[in-house]
Amino acid sequence: MNPRTFTVATTTTDHLTAQRLVAVLTEAGLDAFTRAGGAASSSGLGAAERAFFDVLVASESMEQAAPLVAQELEAIERDAAENEKAAEEEALSGENPTA
Repeated sequence: MNPRTFTVATTTTDHLTAQRLVAVLTEAGLDAFTRAGGAASSSGLGAAERAFFDVLVASESMEQAAPLVAQELEAIERDAAENEKAAEEEALSGENPTA
């Protein structure tokens, strides 16, 4: 059995984004997983190191993975922009569902 190598397809600071990317890659039949790095807290002697999450894919699948990752990251950005716009519209409408 030959060992497999994995390559970082992208890095994100959001765990949910990393999981969403892994789901897209595995649905496409690619071997992928996420790995946490960094730390959200600081030591007493140094600056805080921001947490990050690598999305890794089998090295032989990088050509297939790159466009899938790019497309999904674009979709995430679109969703965020649409959600922000909807929240602004709701705030301006005077509706307050929590009241």
